[in-house]
Amino acid sequence: YGPTGASHIFGPQKGADPAMVEELDRGVIHLCEVIRRDLGMDLSKVPGGGAAGAMGAGMIAFFGSRLQMGIETVLDTVSFDQTIGDADLILTGEGKIDGQSLRGKVVIGVARRAARQGKPVVAVVGGADYDVEPAYGEGVTAIFPINRLPQDFSVIRAHSQENLIFAMDNIMRLIQAVLMSKLYHRR
Repeated sequence: YGPTGASHIFGPQKGADPAMVEELDRGVIHLCEVIRRDLGMDLSKVPGGGAAGAMGAGMIAFFGSRLQMGIETVLDTVSFDQTIGDADLILTGEGKIDGQSLRGKVVIGVARRAARQGKPVVAVVGGADYDVEPAYGEGVTAIFPINRLPQDFSVIRAHSQENLIFAMDNIMRLIQAVLMSKLYHRR
């Protein structure tokens, strides 16, 4: 909880206004106080404990669980490391890549696993914030935002499908051009 806690970081992304963020944060603080009082566990500093409405903290307190990033669980469940074994390129994406993405969201989780096998990763995203440069150090090869015009979300959301198709078409055109160039130069 607090300024770097789940309510303040993720609440606005989910539509919470400042008053709602404060109310959500008070709820997480209260939950931590009840768990500390009744179970003798201080979960206030557990990374990820406040995510998903403090479900992580609840899982630790009431079930003795251990936390790991959700993307790690998903990648393990789908046998990601084996699945990408013969892949030449991995495409992944999320709505917006930003500083929060670097804390273990889908794109970075996929990129880290792919990097272990030397696989290039292209992230196709709705938007890219100004603080994404570190993503390249985590295994992301390239980032392609799909929004073609600088428009308000209320306008651009109606064009998401066509913008995604446009971006993917251009990525495939680039790949095809590189492959054709390699074939041409081998002759």
